[in-house]
Amino acid sequence: MFLLGAPDLLPHFKQAHLLALFLTLVVGCVVIFTCRFKPSSRFTEIVSVIMAILLITCYPAKILSRTFDGIPLDKDSMFPLHLCDVAAVTGFFALVFKNRLSAEITYFFGLAATLQALLTPSTCYNYPSFSFFAFFQLHSTVVIVALFLPLVFQWRPRKGSVIRAWICGLLYVVFAGLFDWISGANYGFFRTKAEGSLMDVLHDWPYYILEMALLALLFFFILALPFMKKRHQEKG
Repeated sequence: MFLLGAPDLLPHFKQAHLLALFLTLVVGCVVIFTCRFKPSSRFTEIVSVIMAILLITCYPAKILSRTFDGIPLDKDSMFPLHLCDVAAVTGFFALVFKNRLSAEITYFFGLAATLQALLTPSTCYNYPSFSFFAFFQLHSTVVIVALFLPLVFQWRPRKGSVIRAWICGLLYVVFAGLFDWISGANYGFFRTKAEGSLMDVLHDWPYYILEMALLALLFFFILALPFMKKRHQEKG
């Protein structure tokens, strides 16, 4: 069934947004705490497969949802080049191929960037559009997987992981920035800020790009602190 006309953008912290956040919290807690007690069980394996499928199908789900909603694809949406798309791919590689670097990138990118997008979804269309469900399929799953990997599989960020993830982030800035410059797109929001997001408190272009890079390093360090403390305790 096709919707008549393109849907409006999702208003922040209204009923639909709050319900989506609540369901993300409930599902995440149930999945993580259930699997945490038996990380090697069949149930945990099934949950991992389901989350991997949700991650790898996020991009086609977005394309199909826009088609069903009557939202034309533009240069800002036709490629999976936003940071959350990258976190979805690395989350898939972490779950399926047990890649530790992918797990670290998913953890840092997911909790420092994708979580913010969940709280201020500036590119999400309103309920009950198909695009609404596709948006939360991507962002909710990435955040849940970002916590699932260290809390269930005990894949804690290793020594040097903050700098490794930050360098990967800088490489993304260079790649997406060049793509934006060539194509006129706005992947990573390197041409203009995401409206109605936490980026509003930053300075104007191009200074906010440097500020985001420095804030990312700070957030990565904060996210790594619990694991640094645990490593120190284990050594002690």
